[in-house]
Amino acid sequence: MPITPRRDGRPRNVEIAYWMWIVAAVLLVLFGALLSTASTDAVREVWQKNGNDPDGFTAYMRMLRGIGIISLVVGLGVGFLARPVRYGDARFRRALVALSFVFALVGLGIVLIGIAPTVFIVVPLLLIAAGVVVFRPSANSWFTDEQ
Repeated sequence: MPITPRRDGRPRNVEIAYWMWIVAAVLLVLFGALLSTASTDAVREVWQKNGNDPDGFTAYMRMLRGIGIISLVVGLGVGFLARPVRYGDARFRRALVALSFVFALVGLGIVLIGIAPTVFIVVPLLLIAAGVVVFRPSANSWFTDEQ
């Protein structure tokens, strides 16, 4: 069944949140693809240059690939869930906001412990901002109308 708008007067907040989620989803997919396909030799070179123990490298690579795959899956999930939210589905809105906040915490954590580069902080900030914007009063009333 195709998703159709409930009415024409979609609040600007919903549009802004939608585009923030789309940008975050694209960044998550790109970041996930980069991490999950990173060259083992290049990562090993940086690992050794930083003076880390060579025995821990295998576990580190598994962790990087795991974070990459999770980022990729979350990015695809955010991208797919954003469309029904844009058209007024309150159930998807709650699910997407919950997913966004959980992964924003994970994203902040991986930046703070130094796994992800500092520029990755943009993704959790976009996810949090979109979750807050979509629950503004004007958007709330639009989602609760005609339910």
